[in-house]
Amino acid sequence: MVVNEQQSFRGTLLMYGVILLELPSLVLISTLYFTGKLGEEGWIALLVVGTLIPLTFLFLMSIDLELRMDEFSFSYKSGPFQRNWRKVKKEEIQSITIHKKDGFMDYGGVGIRYSGKTKAYIFFADYVIELEIGKKKLAFTTNKPREFQEMIDHWKSETN
Repeated sequence: MVVNEQQSFRGTLLMYGVILLELPSLVLISTLYFTGKLGEEGWIALLVVGTLIPLTFLFLMSIDLELRMDEFSFSYKSGPFQRNWRKVKKEEIQSITIHKKDGFMDYGGVGIRYSGKTKAYIFFADYVIELEIGKKKLAFTTNKPREFQEMIDHWKSETN
């Protein structure tokens, strides 16, 4: 049995919020440039804003989280910077639980969050998987709590 899940910001409220914030800025700077209000060096401002806004949007849309849980390990990777799977073997996990909680409020926002010995990968979901590994704690949001809970129960039945 294997559970796979992929989460991203595509199609979420964050994507539309970013568009609604960035688009008026781009329209304003373009209007000021074409009416001559930015002066002779206005093309630099237009170039900087016209480049940074799409790059920021593309960066936000490339952030994703992939989770995989099988009979032997729990694996995860989060792009765009972490392209390799990080694997936590079943034997290394001291405890693994799934909670219905707001990851946004409990961990301080969306994205990758560091807090002391806790590393949280928070996207828009209602459930959080928490793993304790030695002195570290990992937290991941999930939209598939039933499937992951079945796998956790399978792990527990194997150890008994």
